Amino acid sequence: MALSIIKDTIELESVTCDAQGNAFITKKINLKTGSKHNLVQVDTYVDAYPSQNVNAEVVISAYPTVPTDMPFETAQHPKRYVSAGDDSVMYKERLFLYQNSAQQLVKEQFPSAQISANNFNFFYTDHIYVNLAIYAAPNDTITNITYSFMMVLNDKNVSNLEHTLGTMAENHDAMCALVMSNGRMRTVAQLEGNVFPMWRFGGIRPERMLADTFFLQLASRDDELMATTAIIRGAVADARQMQAFDSAFGNRDFPDWIRMNLNQGITTGAIRPDPIPLRYADNGNTRMF
Repeated sequence: MALSIIKDTIELESVTCDAQGNAFITKKINLKTGSKHNLVQVDTYVDAYPSQNVNAEVVISAYPTVPTDMPFETAQHPKRYVSAGDDSVMYKERLFLYQNSAQQLVKEQFPSAQISANNFNFFYTDHIYVNLAIYAAPNDTITNITYSFMMVLNDKNVSNLEHTLGTMAENHDAMCALVMSNGRMRTVAQLEGNVFPMWRFGGIRPERMLADTFFLQLASRDDELMATTAIIRGAVADARQMQAFDSAFGNRDFPDWIRMNLNQGITTGAIRPDPIPLRYADNGNTRMF
């Protein structure tokens, strides 16, 4: 284990927001090359009070975080950094900075303070970025921006192949979507009928239910029922047809847990007779009859 400690600051006398009231600041820190970096611990500190009350976001990532088209506040700030749960984000804070000491700093972070004190995020890129976003009024100039941070990294040497593939993956993760939408709205009726239980809505019977072991319709005290090739093929055909929820298993008398071995010829054509068994001489040659 080779631990390295990074202590640094972001300090600006003033920063001017754009026409949407946003100011995006990044700081790049170079790391040991050809290594796998484990971000073990993160700690941050706001050293001073800005000239006015502002909202802020902080993201620690392997590449610069690109502002998205998702709003920080719907009415005022139509852009923000990517969500904390994104693969490109190793640490994220949301801050409200007050302009005087009468009120305390409001800070929310992900992962939580307990987890970020013993973190296991790892990355391969040979640098790390601290991204700071400030949200204020359009074209406002904010002075006295100060932000300190400390990161503890555990560096481990890895092969060139692993390092290259890891860097490529992180580069692709950094190309975040401008708009994310990965949830699905459900009604109570859909949750009750579509999810619990799913078989109520019917569908095709999974073919793998018929692919493991041969099933004989045989009770413990009854004679075995004869099953012809046509009957077996009919059962297989039923398994591959769409069924309504109240007749999900077709019109043939098979239980829903039926499993059978689909041998060659059952679904593709006539079942050919068994070939003549081969006999071998002592030297391994095939004997002809």
